[in-house]
Amino acid sequence: MTVGQAEHSGNRWASVETLSVVWIGLSLAALIPATVYLQGAFPIFTVIWLVVPLVVVVRAGDPKRIGVRGISWQLLLSTFAVNISALLLISLLVEPWSHAYQELVRGAVTNTPPDTTFAWLVRFTGLEAWAGLLLYSGLVTIFGEEVFFRGWLLQSLQHRMGRIWTIVIQAALFTLPQLLAALLLTPVQGVIYVVLYSFLGVGLVGGWAAERTQSIWPSLVSATIWNAIITAWVLR
Repeated sequence: MTVGQAEHSGNRWASVETLSVVWIGLSLAALIPATVYLQGAFPIFTVIWLVVPLVVVVRAGDPKRIGVRGISWQLLLSTFAVNISALLLISLLVEPWSHAYQELVRGAVTNTPPDTTFAWLVRFTGLEAWAGLLLYSGLVTIFGEEVFFRGWLLQSLQHRMGRIWTIVIQAALFTLPQLLAALLLTPVQGVIYVVLYSFLGVGLVGGWAAERTQSIWPSLVSATIWNAIITAWVLR
């Protein structure tokens, strides 16, 4: 690598590092005003999911440590296609008879206060509601989950163990806080949500996408779009 190429590479990664810090910082800054504006429940877990990667990238100076790196459009689209197809297939197989995600979303919007990810559907209608759901989840809440579990955690685990165990363990740890949401469901629905949606769908499939690309982008886009699609489906 020539001196010029090294400088260009260094500048590029400095820009990505800055983007990572700014994105995470803005996501954290948005939590309180969004919660107040939407009159929703404050997402305390999201604070943890965002603060840890922020500290890591600031201390290490390397956005790759949290799964933030550039990948080709071809790799992004091909991995995204597999990821979201798997999520939609799981939904089509279990949601029509279990109604697990339907009950979860209904609880999220009818609880007092509502879950802030879904509170946009309570405060607004039509395009405004769905734009708010997509943007807030993709830029803040789902982004927090992805940058923590499929980003920082996956990158940390893969330096200590093989790829299969890395994917499985991060999926299992991602599923643990989802047990709280499962308490709002019937036992059967809770098992379906935890095992099929959280562990298998978002955890394992999303973990595979992140491990394959070494980035959070395919799983982030897939989880955000899938959440909007299935929410629209179950609330139709």
